[in-house]
Order: sequence, then structure tokens, then C-alpha cells
Amino acid sequence: MNMNVTVTVPSRRVPAWHAWCIEALRREPLLTVRVVALGGPDAPVARGPFAPLTSTVLAPVDVALDAGGLGEPDLIVDLTGAAQPASAPHGVWSFRLDESDDADVPFAGEIAAGRRTVRTILVRRLGGSVECLRAGRFPVQRWYPSTVKLALRETARWPATLAAVLASGVALTAEPVPIASSPSRDGAMGRVRFGASLARRLAGALRTALFEVDQWNVGFVEGGPRRLLSSEPLEVRWLPTPAPLTYIADPFVAERDGVRALFVETYDYFGRRGAIDALVLDDADRVVRRERVLGGPTHLSYPYPFEIDGELYLIPESAEANEVALYRCEHFPDRWVRESAIFPAFDGVDTTLFAHEGRWWAFCTRYSRGSTLALHAFHAGSPRGPWTAHALNPIVVDVSSARPAGQPFVVDGALYRPAQDCSDSYGGGLAIARIDELTPVSYRETIVQRHDARTFGRWNGGIHTVSFTRGRIVVDGKHVYRDLRKLPAAVTKGVRLARRVLRRPPAKEATFA
Repeated sequence: MNMNVTVTVPSRRVPAWHAWCIEALRREPLLTVRVVALGGPDAPVARGPFAPLTSTVLAPVDVALDAGGLGEPDLIVDLTGAAQPASAPHGVWSFRLDESDDADVPFAGEIAAGRRTVRTILVRRLGGSVECLRAGRFPVQRWYPSTVKLALRETARWPATLAAVLASGVALTAEPVPIASSPSRDGAMGRVRFGASLARRLAGALRTALFEVDQWNVGFVEGGPRRLLSSEPLEVRWLPTPAPLTYIADPFVAERDGVRALFVETYDYFGRRGAIDALVLDDADRVVRRERVLGGPTHLSYPYPFEIDGELYLIPESAEANEVALYRCEHFPDRWVRESAIFPAFDGVDTTLFAHEGRWWAFCTRYSRGSTLALHAFHAGSPRGPWTAHALNPIVVDVSSARPAGQPFVVDGALYRPAQDCSDSYGGGLAIARIDELTPVSYRETIVQRHDARTFGRWNGGIHTVSFTRGRIVVDGKHVYRDLRKLPAAVTKGVRLARRVLRRPPAKEATFA
């Protein structure tokens, strides 16, 4: 059914990210959207030393207004920032930008306090209650404009997504508001601390980019999936250390005709891209030979194996090629042929397929939406598709639990998914989420356990993938060190990335038939 939405703004001039919110609402076919100015000052033009950092997101722009007052809307989206008193059957929705709720310099208070993540929420006021419809946890990135743009671009989409679900006849779930209800700002000294924090982060980011090397390795833990639900530290038997400036990561195991192979991403800092290798294992998990499986002009990682009608397939992460491709095994473990792209023209990251309650599901993040930030789900009757996007995509917006981290598993009838916790650093930890509800129009999960790598010895810098083999868990671990030999490769990578970004057209929202 069609639903009437009124968006309230103080005047025609609004911050750019509010305009993105209005545009997203107007694109939804089931919504009739009116934008009404309630009277007030134009969106402020940011001033001061931090103004250039937020110009893309907060720059005042004009939006088309509709004549008349509020009318009789089913839903009000309040962008005035003043909690305007109003009522509608589906409530009044508004945004909150973490505890400081600073519209001029978003998240300045949180960053000044040294927080590694910031939060936004979409609040619903209905009757006398104030509830959270959706919340997101975002990383504080190396470059402050990236933090603000990533968080507010994602947040701006939420009213359109949830209003469209309402219009289709599906009820929304809400939770208590997870952050303080009154703004907290810290004046001039807060801005000084904010500036100092930005300077420290930039210096650290430059040092990391130019000199620090993340070296990953793979090892084995006794115990099956149930072991991941325990809080006890994981005791790992590691494979031999990879050669300097190389690593292996993203381990998955498959077996065929008595041969057991560990599929991994192999990365060389001089080659600057990943490839997929198969490490053939003996019964004691020792590597007896190594075969190149997939390699090419673009980066490959996360070689996820699964079966279709008894045949073995791999889905490697190939976001750089802008596709999620399906490879069929012709000869195990070293010969694979590309069969099709199940998601063409789509920058999916770490795509993970599994069957659940008579339906196939694909979970992934997206490179263009923050590769560690927002979990997208798709469903189909067959792993070859056609695939349909989940009505609530993205179903999780949380840098501490969104990105897939390996093979889903079942314990005592409950379905669990491993997820990366990148809130402290990339691949810094592991979250285990119990999937409580998964349908094409609903999703609920509960984080039941977290693991870090503090007990991993040399490889104590992180853990970001798990899989299973013969009653054992396969994990990866990270060692961080400095090496001046990384400098030329880092500079070349930066130039390549800049060129790719400049050439790439704006990302479009993918649709699936």
C-alpha cells in the first residue's frame, strides 16, 4: 500500500546529508513524500579550521519544498534538529549523532575522547515512548572526512529503507535508545582536543601505511564449532612462518577423493595483490605440497568453498573486479573454471553462502559501503540465483560484527555466523553471532561470544577467519611489525588506489531480479 511521508526541515537550505535522505525517500515507489519547511534559519555554513573537512557532507544545498503544512502523514521524518512536536500513526523519526549530537562537527567529542568508534541512531517518537529503530557503529578512520561521510551516507538511507518496509505491510521492531538522550558538548577546549586527536591519528596512519606490515598465518585448534561458544582462549598449532613480506590468510578446508586441501589467500607485498593457493594437508595437518588455484590481474581472497548437487565450487572475494564469481572444480585441488558471476557489477566482500530453512542465503559487505561496516543479505531458491536483496539491507551496521569471518555453523539446532570485529583494527577480533531470526523481511541476531588473539604468541595482532576440518577449527592470526622495504610498495599502492578512485564512476545501488 502507498504511505504518506512528510519530511520537516527548518528551511529550503539543508545539509547535504539531509538532502541525500530526502532523495532516498523520494526514490521509493511505495512512498508519497512531501518536504515542508517549518520556518527557521538556513542550514549553517560551517566555519573554523575544521569546516573544510566536512564540506562534502554538511555543505548547505537547496531542496524542493511542498506547499502547505504537515497535512495528515502516516509518518514524519523530522530533520529540523529541534524535536518538533507532531504526531503520525507511525511516529516521528529523527537522527541522533552519538552522545555529543554535534551537527556542526559530527563526532568531535567522541574523537577528542579517544573513541575508536562512533554511533548514530534513528529515533522514533510514538505516543510517549522514544525508541531506536536502527543503530550503527562506525569506525573512526584515519581521515576525519572519511569517518563523517561513511557514517552519514549510511545513516541517511535508513528512513527510506524502513519506511518502504512499513509500506509493504511489515511491522518494524524497536529497542530502547542505546545512547544518552541529552547533548553533551565541550566548547572551545573540546575543539582543541579534537584537533590534537586528529593530528595524532594522521601521524599514526601515515606510519602504518608506509612502514607497518601485517603478516598473517594459519593454524589449527582442537575442538569443533562448539569450542567457539566458549570464553576459553584458543590454543593454536601454527603452520611455519611465511616468508618476509608475504602471508597466508582466510583459511577454508575441502576434501575430495582422500585429498584434503587448505585454501588460503596468498599475499605478496611486492606483487601487491592476493591470489588463491591450495595447501595439501596430511593427517597431522602438515603441508605436503602447495598449488596455485586462482590468480590474475585483480586481488583475490576469502576462497569460500561449498557444494551444489555434489560438485565443489569456490567463491573468492573479487571486489576489485566488481563481481561475485562462481568457480567450479575441474580437478581437485588445483584446477577451477569460472562458471558465472552470481552477482555481476557488484562489489561484494567476503561473500558467504549457506542454506537455511529451505532457502539459500548470501551474506557479504560491500567495498563501496565500507568493507567492514554493513552486512548485506540476499536470498534465492538456488545458489545460482536469481538472488533477491533482503528488505532491510543492510541487516547489520556495526564495524564490530558486520563483515563475515568464515563458515556459519550449527550447535544444538541454533545457527551461528562468525563475524569480524574491526572496531580496534582491521581483523582485530572475532564476534560469534547467533542468528535468532532470518526471513526475507526480518533479521535478528545476538552476539554470544568474542575472541581475540592475545594468547596467539607471535600472531597476537588479530584473528579474522575461521573454518572447520575433522573436528578441528582452522584460524588465522596476525603479526604486526615494521619493515622499511614496504615503503616502495606502499607508495605504489597509494598511487594505484588514487587513480582507481578517480576513474571509477559513482557507485550505483544494485538491483536483483
